[in-house]
Amino acid sequence: MIRKWTKTLTSLFLLSSFVFCTEKKDENNDSLLASLLVLAANQIRVNTVSDLTNESSADYNENKWGLITGSTLNSWVSNWQTNRPSGITGKLVVLQTDAANRVSGDGHNAYIKSDPSSGVYVYLLNDYTTPDLPSGGFRFNQTRDSGLFNNSIRYQANGTFVDDWLNTYNIDPTKDLVVFAAGTGNGTTVSADPGAATATVAGAIQDITRGFYWLRYWGVDVKHLAILNGNLRYNITNNFVQSAQTSTTKSTLPTTKGTFSVRQLRVDNTAITLGLEDVYEIAKNNLTTSNVFGITNTQFLIDARPSTQFGSGRSAGVNGDTSQYITTGYDSAGAPVVWGASGDTNSANTAGKTYVPFEGNIKGAVTFPWLALFEGIPDSGNTSGVTATAFNNGYRYKSKSALANIFANKGYVAGSTVISQCRTNFEAQVNGFASLNILGYPTAYYDGSLVEWTALVASHPDNNTNQVPSDFKWRTDLASVSVFGYNPQISNSGNVGSAISRVKPAPVNLQATTSKKFIQEDKAYKY
Repeated sequence: MIRKWTKTLTSLFLLSSFVFCTEKKDENNDSLLASLLVLAANQIRVNTVSDLTNESSADYNENKWGLITGSTLNSWVSNWQTNRPSGITGKLVVLQTDAANRVSGDGHNAYIKSDPSSGVYVYLLNDYTTPDLPSGGFRFNQTRDSGLFNNSIRYQANGTFVDDWLNTYNIDPTKDLVVFAAGTGNGTTVSADPGAATATVAGAIQDITRGFYWLRYWGVDVKHLAILNGNLRYNITNNFVQSAQTSTTKSTLPTTKGTFSVRQLRVDNTAITLGLEDVYEIAKNNLTTSNVFGITNTQFLIDARPSTQFGSGRSAGVNGDTSQYITTGYDSAGAPVVWGASGDTNSANTAGKTYVPFEGNIKGAVTFPWLALFEGIPDSGNTSGVTATAFNNGYRYKSKSALANIFANKGYVAGSTVISQCRTNFEAQVNGFASLNILGYPTAYYDGSLVEWTALVASHPDNNTNQVPSDFKWRTDLASVSVFGYNPQISNSGNVGSAISRVKPAPVNLQATTSKKFIQEDKAYKY
């Protein structure tokens, strides 16, 4: 609390010093005093993760922000001007990941019905396009400079992006309510039983929870944000959103962009995002550090990946299990895959992908599969035999009490800060949203996650893979901070093309003095 108000107190001290030291008849006093008062009034409130908790009602139907149900969304779409939540004076903006009718035989429409005359607008997330977007559309992250890594790992998208994104949709987050909703899944036509593609289809929930997290990071009040529980396919099919309130078309983007800037949001919520150095302190101090600003003194570190990707001791063979090797994220996109036995060129859509230097987990983390939080999937996260059930349930979050039991069974202790991480901080969004916005637990996210963490190696068997000296301050291939087993370096030529190295960590800046440069830049964007 003391640190939160440091800037405000500094301004008030300057103000009082000025009043004490100047003469009353000085003609410049009034203008300078007015300037100091403006400075004091415009200070930014710096929030901790405890300030950002948002506990859901046990009955999700009662929520007006955070996690909402189809029936709530339907009431808004049906009569926004009458039914909109208290405190919302502007538009309802629904942002769908994709169409809601991407399964053969689904007889409903693709979109929530827009009604500009009453202030209801419906867009797709992929309506936002710029030349700088990553392939696959904008999902609220951006390659940035953390100090340690530059132009490789993706972190929170910067202030220029968030302002442009808001203004493209003409959203004013101080007046409007933004609802993120998964359509069918990830934008591709899928079977009524996605089977092995379950994680891909359910990944739409990662996207919408990531959007929620990004806007909270930039200071948007939680009462202006919501995600729909369960995809639109489920909600429309089950009449939570009436057939009369759906459409075959969506809104057209405004021809003129808005002028809002997150600089107008005079809060600093960046504590919700941790840098590598923060997580390093947490792991080194056995989840009891008091040296990281914004979090409580005890931490609960969760790894949101499937349990098969957690821990060390993996087979090193090139024909190993597909779930056992995590891709680099920055160089190879997509889920873990097996390296082609004969080798081939690096392509996002072939077996020729590159892997991180070691498998395992951050010391102290517990395996906490993200899919385990959805209705129809057991608490283990094992989807065997239940993929159709989970899909037909729309990947809805389990009840609040069920989620609380899962966290308790994993070892959560009241008052601890949940630190959510995975491979690239997308799976972690599902878990982090549940802890922060359903259960109301203090929560932060490790933005760089394991594709960043696993790059800082000094003793890999292939010396060319090693990126840091043995005494590097943030070296991660140490038992004091990681549970790990090295991935062997393989560089074999094949039938498809020239050989590439199988293990390819992101390049490291050995002169780095911080791993949070992108967060510092975001603070500077507002201050």
